Amino acid sequence: MLADLIKIHCLTHSVTFPMSRTSRTVVCKEGGEEHTLSSNFPNDGLWVYCCNCQSFIAWDTSRGNASVHECPFCLSSLNPRLYSCDHCAVTMVDYDDQTLRKQHTVLSWGMPQPACPGCHHFPNSTPRTHYCEALKCTLSTARTVCPFCKLPTERPVAVNGAKPIVPEFGLVIEQAEAKAREAEERTRLAEATAQKEIQLRVQAERKAEEIERKVTRDLFQPSETDRLRAREEAEALAREAEERRLQAESAALHEAEMRARAEQRAREMAESYSAAPPPAATPRRDGVTIALYAALAGVLFFLLLFLIFTMIRLAGN
Repeated sequence: MLADLIKIHCLTHSVTFPMSRTSRTVVCKEGGEEHTLSSNFPNDGLWVYCCNCQSFIAWDTSRGNASVHECPFCLSSLNPRLYSCDHCAVTMVDYDDQTLRKQHTVLSWGMPQPACPGCHHFPNSTPRTHYCEALKCTLSTARTVCPFCKLPTERPVAVNGAKPIVPEFGLVIEQAEAKAREAEERTRLAEATAQKEIQLRVQAERKAEEIERKVTRDLFQPSETDRLRAREEAEALAREAEERRLQAESAALHEAEMRARAEQRAREMAESYSAAPPPAATPRRDGVTIALYAALAGVLFFLLLFLIFTMIRLAGN
């Protein structure tokens, strides 16, 4: 998790690299050969923690190009305030910047807030103001000896002859450390909650995509009821077409039978007239015969037309 990572800045190579907070050995792998910055972080070595960029800087007092008046990494320089922890080798430096949300700060009267970023401890006593010749800056610390210039720190002085007040920090320190641990635990819980929320959001998005695909598939694919209804309608149309075909065939057969009967009737009449002896015809009887033949032909013609019209109408339905 991100809360378990810290930033280490090497002044020798001017590089910054991440490291696990639980690691004790700090090794810089830049350059030709890797070199160890600390074998027991944060209790070994000399470390300066910038509250603005949240970087642990492996400090070297012999380097003239590095100063606590300006952070070597983020270049912050406005109103530096320093606190040197009396439990570990970390010295906090805090610069004024109202735009940043800092995890650790140094109060104006020298106390760390909420605690030391290296060991998460409060000072055992009231921090004393000390001017460090090595840093050319004033710092506050509960140490008896400055870790940079190795000189004794100042003792509390009386104000207007009054006895200096050194409050008992036992209970305050325990409460502050408990608050610091609680704040760290809350940070871890918040990150775990954020990770769970991201996982739930991804699961919800996947579920929404599955629902959308299912709805789309249901819209474009007919249901089983629609398939059965379409099949029944198709079978009904097929049966109706078959009935119409049978009706047309029956009408055609009926017409063929009527035509065959008409032709048979015509042949029989022709044979009867051809077999009978020709009577003594008169012009009047010949005209009647012609008229009868013409009438019979007309009846047969109209009967044929009626059959054709009936077949066409049946085929159209």
